Amino acid sequence: MDTLDREILSCLEQNSREKASVISRKINLSVSAVLERIRKMEQQGIILGYTLHTDKRALGLGMQAIMEVALDHASHYDDFVAMVSRVPEIADCYYLNGDFDFLIKLYARDPEDMEKIHKSIKDFKGVARTRIYTVLRNVKEE
Repeated sequence: MDTLDREILSCLEQNSREKASVISRKINLSVSAVLERIRKMEQQGIILGYTLHTDKRALGLGMQAIMEVALDHASHYDDFVAMVSRVPEIADCYYLNGDFDFLIKLYARDPEDMEKIHKSIKDFKGVARTRIYTVLRNVKEE
């Protein structure tokens, strides 16, 4: 990876649908060279995919929370991960070291919905304890 590849990535991170012709003008490189570099970064696994960012409030999910989850034993890891993958309100889940095993980012319609989601996670077999934080405002999200 060189400076041009990093500039291409920067353009795509700002708008993954940016046309190669626009990127080529921004970084002063031919369209075919931009397309070739993007193709190579995809093949090398640098670019893993292209995502869509949505306005969760516009979708009726006006509440966001971050939840820490500790399991009582590592034997519950697989079942917990399987459960997390089935819950559509969970946007992200990170496996951690430290006092808690997982950090979860989740969305809900309203406080009652958030309480229901929190209770279902808290009551899941193998969960020893949770800690939940309601997000007041996203300061930075990429």
